Amino acid sequence: MCQLAAYIGDRDIAKTLLNCLRYQESYFGANATGMGTIDNGALHWIKAPGSVDHVIKNSEITGLTGTTGLAHSRLSMTDDPRYNRAKNAHPFTNTNNDIALMHNGIISNYKMHWAELAKEYEFKGYNSDIDYITDSEVAVHMIDKNMKDGLCFEDALRKTANSLTGMVLLAAMSHNEAETIYITNWIQACTLAKGDDETMFSSSHLGFEDVKDDMDIFHAPRNSFIKMTRDRIEITKLDPFRKAPAPQLNMSRFKEVITEILKKSDMTSVEIIMALNESGGARVFEMEDSPWMALVEMGWGDQNQVIDPLERLTEEGSVVRKLEQRMEGGILVPRFVWSLP
Repeated sequence: MCQLAAYIGDRDIAKTLLNCLRYQESYFGANATGMGTIDNGALHWIKAPGSVDHVIKNSEITGLTGTTGLAHSRLSMTDDPRYNRAKNAHPFTNTNNDIALMHNGIISNYKMHWAELAKEYEFKGYNSDIDYITDSEVAVHMIDKNMKDGLCFEDALRKTANSLTGMVLLAAMSHNEAETIYITNWIQACTLAKGDDETMFSSSHLGFEDVKDDMDIFHAPRNSFIKMTRDRIEITKLDPFRKAPAPQLNMSRFKEVITEILKKSDMTSVEIIMALNESGGARVFEMEDSPWMALVEMGWGDQNQVIDPLERLTEEGSVVRKLEQRMEGGILVPRFVWSLP
């Protein structure tokens, strides 16, 4: 449940991408911020723990330039600062630093891939004191290995994505394709925008605040392979042999369940999703308990299916949203907290 952004075009790329993250980070993310750009055929990136404003203040991230870039606001699911170091933020790069990748979701079989790849690759995000890597880093090395085996970048990414289990979105770019970003989406939050000679991706439509009057915005399918270039967005199926589950939210039941949940205590967006995972989610999505729990075990967490209806309840006055500063992962971050009136 991180927040992601990508852009190809002539706007100020640092401002565009960081604002996109800033609009989203109080819902999820803000524990670490990173951005990578391609400028004159070279890949550059900066990443560090903290919110967008924290990283801007303490790094040179706003100095990154180019016409192609991606950015990531990480949500750390532990309060232990050892799991929220700069090297575990996104984007991740391959050994030659010519591929950059960011990820949303949970790669449930990453340890298997890590064990095999570690025979050949150095994991830059490895933390020896806790024997830990971020699951996302396996993906960039898998792409690299697939390319060494003869696949082009596009096919290497597709093969990598289809080798991962869980609910996974990958976004990647290579210095060899200076104005192209590829996105693989398996059941994650994925919103796209197309303008005049520019394209953009954001986890949530909320990230498009600065461009919403200039670009057409739409949601990507849950099983999709996306090629973004400056002038077009091409979408094909990521895996034609798999059918992506598509739970449909019942708004009246959502309101009932959220009211029950918030009677117990005020909650952040993450805490609400966790509460839905434990109980109430099957009712909200009109599913039997067994298939709902199977979806949860797969890693369900499409934040848009929670944020959007929560915003609707806020507009009608059924719930209240307030901004708090909370200490998470050793960093003070902005966090929306939901409560009853």
